[in-house]
Amino acid sequence: MPSLDPAKIDFVEKKPLDLAGYTLIEGFPGMGLVGTIATKYLSEKLDLEQAGYIDSNMFIPIIRVHEGLPVHPTRIYVDKKNRLVLLVSEQIVPQVLTDKLGNAIVDWIQKKKIKRVISLSGIRALPAKEGRQKVYGIASDNGSKKMLRQYNIEIIKEGITSGITALMMLEFKDRSIEAFSLLGNVQIAADYKAAAALIEKLNEMLALNIDVKPLKKEAKQTEKALLEHLKKLRQVSDQTQKLENQPGTPMYT
Repeated sequence: MPSLDPAKIDFVEKKPLDLAGYTLIEGFPGMGLVGTIATKYLSEKLDLEQAGYIDSNMFIPIIRVHEGLPVHPTRIYVDKKNRLVLLVSEQIVPQVLTDKLGNAIVDWIQKKKIKRVISLSGIRALPAKEGRQKVYGIASDNGSKKMLRQYNIEIIKEGITSGITALMMLEFKDRSIEAFSLLGNVQIAADYKAAAALIEKLNEMLALNIDVKPLKKEAKQTEKALLEHLKKLRQVSDQTQKLENQPGTPMYT
């Protein structure tokens, strides 16, 4: 019997990727856009070429144009030198897609035999003291907890987290995949300081030696463009949900 589920999620690789033993760093738009800002900056400073992308017929139909060319909203980059995979997303994930996309990403991670996953996101905690940015963490298992403690990351013992990263962390726990989420302390809508704090922590953990000074100095225009892009995405998403909620309107068109 054919499936009634119209959702299509494909991982498109420019050529087959051998990622066994690699560490994946993912960043989806969330609080303070921290994940998107940080992973995008990493891909630029590591000078990585796009190795693939995620394609879905359920993504919001707005794309960003860069240097006259359309850009896939959720992109895959590979760093062979540091054995890293970057999953960079500028796509607001519709609620109906969150669970399906999260499971599809975890399936792909298992299929590719990726060793470890680091999710980058934001949290609204306490104001930073004396300009110092604090990094918080959530782990998928006790082994990942030990790594967080080793690098002086404050583990969130109780609380609530949401979105695609939250669902993925639950899947990592259920499937016994080594993973943890690094959370920057967000103070503003597009928080490049929180993103820089996460990259500094990644430098410490993965010996990346990425200079964050340009991010702190030049990122305001980048975040302004991202905010405008995501604002348009939300407007389209809201309009689509209104249409879907009208009686007699097909859910998928």
